[in-house]
Formats: sequence, structure tokens, C-alpha cells
Amino acid sequence: MASLFAVMRRPVTILREPWRTRLLWLSLAGNLFAGALIGTHVAMSRPHGPPGLDGVVERMARALPDQDAVRFRAMLAHERPWYDLARRNMDEAREGLSNAIAQQPYDEDAVRARMRAWQARWMETSGRFGDSLLAAIGALSPEGRTRLARASLQPDRPDQR
Repeated sequence: MASLFAVMRRPVTILREPWRTRLLWLSLAGNLFAGALIGTHVAMSRPHGPPGLDGVVERMARALPDQDAVRFRAMLAHERPWYDLARRNMDEAREGLSNAIAQQPYDEDAVRARMRAWQARWMETSGRFGDSLLAAIGALSPEGRTRLARASLQPDRPDQR
């Protein structure tokens, strides 16, 4: 029995030594701080993937002189209600495609039909956005078009997002 008490007393003795106790609390505080940093980073990080139309417009507008940027944003904002509708339609088509893929039993013809519907929505949206973008670029000053062209040749850096 005496040896059992000697073994059980050992952890208590370790915690009574001042430098080890301080080291334990310092380690706990460091771990809590690191956990908070990691949690903040995860909570604040943006989702990866291509930006939406708003992100594309803003990135392009940042390269323009102030007057051109205002005109550029205004021309593309005019189409905003249509883009919102197109985005909803694309989301519905993507949901239909996902549902068709998960359907049991798997029906390749149904998936193919849903994929074609999603592709049609994508083509419609990208075509309309392309036409609006060309009109907005055509309204820019020669300096604005030059700056936009130069900006499009530079690689996209993560610190610019």
C-alpha cells in the first residue's frame, strides 16, 4: 500500500513545483491563444472558388480611373435585376442536376437532360453578361480601356481579393 500512495503522490508533487506549474499554465494559455487564432482564421477566411459577378466587376473597376469606374459600375448595375434572376435560375438548374445525379436508380438520360438545362442557363447568363460588359467597356475613356487591358494581363494575386 505504501508504494501505491508514493506513486499517487507523484503527480501532486509535480504540480507543486513552481517552474513546472508555471510551464503548465503557460502551455495552456498558448494552446488557447493558438486555438483562438485558428478559429478566427477559419471564421474569417473567404470561400475559395471563382468570385461572383460582383467580384469580377469590382476587380475590374479598381483598375480604372475614378470617373470611368463610376460609369462602369453604373452601367453594369443597371443589369443587376436580370443577373439576380439569372443566378436564381442557374441555382435551380444546378439543384435539379444534383437531384438527378442522386436519384436511385441512376438515370443517365435524366442527368444528361438536367445537365443540358444547366448549360443552357449558363450560356444565357454568360452571354448576357458579356454583352453588358462589352457595352460598359465601350463607354470607358481610352485611358480607362488601356488600364483595364493592362490589369487583365497581370496575374491575380491573393492579396488583391
